[in-house]
Amino acid sequence: MQNVHAHVWDQHLHFEPTTVREADISRGHPIDISVRMEQLRADMLPFERVIVFGMKARLTGYWVPDDYVAESVRQLPGKLVGFAGCDPTQPEYLEELRYGLESLHLAGVKMGPIYAGFDPRDERCAPVYEYCQRNGYPIMMHSGTTYNSKAPLGLSRPWLWDEVAIRYPDLRIVLAHVGHPFCDECLVVIRKHPHLYADISALYYRPWQFYNMLIAAQEYKVTHKLLFGTDYPFAKASESIEGLEQVNRMLEGTALPRVTATTIEEILHRDSFTLLGIQ
Repeated sequence: MQNVHAHVWDQHLHFEPTTVREADISRGHPIDISVRMEQLRADMLPFERVIVFGMKARLTGYWVPDDYVAESVRQLPGKLVGFAGCDPTQPEYLEELRYGLESLHLAGVKMGPIYAGFDPRDERCAPVYEYCQRNGYPIMMHSGTTYNSKAPLGLSRPWLWDEVAIRYPDLRIVLAHVGHPFCDECLVVIRKHPHLYADISALYYRPWQFYNMLIAAQEYKVTHKLLFGTDYPFAKASESIEGLEQVNRMLEGTALPRVTATTIEEILHRDSFTLLGIQ
């Protein structure tokens, strides 16, 4: 199995105090979302390879240096594959990006429009897209909602990436979290474009939404575009795997359609790294 969505960061070093407090909203109680390497190592045991990244988003108080991500990768060589962060609202963002990819040898890019406050169609993104398309780097894009109060929800709608995909037909993009709660919107966007995918990270703990998304994906015939991810530390590996495997459990005694065993197994065992062009 492969995991395309996990985080590495220290909330005391990389988050503003307000950002730390707002993380509690995600669970309804105080949580510490710092990632400790031994705990990460244990949680990632089911996976052969894992994509990890931080976040660069000044607007909402996240700033994880690429050096930190690269150092985390060095602690679990062969298991972790790091992505560089990019906030195009900040000065020298292109120089930072080239440093992360060319000097630190990170394998892709993580961007969070809703967190950093930019439209993914913004012209400031164009040099990033052109560079990544030219050099074969995939981009992981946060799509869908979040709990941060300063994050503009309008910048998270999956349909925004339709225009990006049309302009950059060879740029591999993953829309994280299937754009929840705008999942149907995300599915129709990835259906249109061969180079767009979505990951299912952090959806299993909303089982009704998760189920409906998977049924819609079957009906739109785009289950082959869904990649497995966990969103660690927000979601653990064992819970994420079980949540997918048991997605039909709540349907007992009903005539509702089932997520097929084939859909479940193919998502769990998909070779996402090859799809994203990662060696």
